[in-house]
Amino acid sequence: MKTKKRLSTPKKIIVGVLCVIIALILFVGGFTLTKLYAMGRGHIRTVENPKIVEAETTPEPGIRIIEGDENVDFSQDYDTPINSEDIYSDPIYAENQIDPDVINILLMGDDGRDERDSGRSDVMMILSYNQRLNTVKMVSLLRDTWIYIPGRTTWNRINTAYRFGGVGLAINTINTNFDMDLQYYMLVHFEDIVGITDTVGGIDIELTEREVEYINVHSGSTNLLAEGSGVRHLDGLQAFCHCRNRSLGNGDWSRTERQRTVMMAFYDRAKQERDATSLTSLMYSLMGYVETNMSPWQMISLGTSIVFGEHSGLPQTAALPFKGTWSYAYEGAMAVIHIDIEKNKTALHEFIFGTAE
Repeated sequence: MKTKKRLSTPKKIIVGVLCVIIALILFVGGFTLTKLYAMGRGHIRTVENPKIVEAETTPEPGIRIIEGDENVDFSQDYDTPINSEDIYSDPIYAENQIDPDVINILLMGDDGRDERDSGRSDVMMILSYNQRLNTVKMVSLLRDTWIYIPGRTTWNRINTAYRFGGVGLAINTINTNFDMDLQYYMLVHFEDIVGITDTVGGIDIELTEREVEYINVHSGSTNLLAEGSGVRHLDGLQAFCHCRNRSLGNGDWSRTERQRTVMMAFYDRAKQERDATSLTSLMYSLMGYVETNMSPWQMISLGTSIVFGEHSGLPQTAALPFKGTWSYAYEGAMAVIHIDIEKNKTALHEFIFGTAE
């Protein structure tokens, strides 16, 4: 009868240490994934598309188009009356992926003041990643764009779709009007830009002299920036102030450009991570600020591909409406941007997919 070999004491110690290490890896990995799954808390479900009414190509009668250089006041957030029966949470309607290599995600920041007020989506940006070319593109949607709201059979500013029906209606509105295939989203409360920026240790932004002055006066940060223009390291309060600034430059056009610049700064910050493990750790530290319907595996895979991809350069950026496709207008007391939907649809598809189809 053969006797079993007994491990020597040193080998027992080595095996024991290995078991502890493996257990720790599994525990930490499982804990991290559990936390990443928490980012999907209350995420919006996707359902079969009921084939909602296509968008009209021209707005309802009554809009007054502004000719020439007449001043337009976008400083006040006037709203058309909203029937309380029209405010409910919409699901995301399923759309076929237009290009199997292109993943489109809607990044949103809402301005809700508390849990009872979902507010509007004052940041709306399409993040587009081409897996084959490993390129990243970002398109801001200007909040005052006058658009058809599907499911409510009405026109309003595009950022009010979120107020009517949450993330689901915001996505459905973009997909319906511009024949897009958005299915994923990432949502933060706008004020959480403060915490996100501070968590990553601040971001570097190139500022004009007037932008530096504006931040020093309005941000509330005790960390005053050096006067003059140039690259400055911003803390959370300063980054938040910069994102919201539409007093300098050309109103919301300049503000959305600043928002894209901040996104580029976060992108640069992520590229400072050494590897996928450290990037995942950074994502873990930010998960309390983000709601998404993407799985942890999707987020980790997409994040590492975008940040560490061999051919990825700086993201290309744009704003909708595109040049030559819009005019200022008033709808009652509201200053809005009237757009040519077909021209913007064509320009958006050309920018993201490289085709107008």
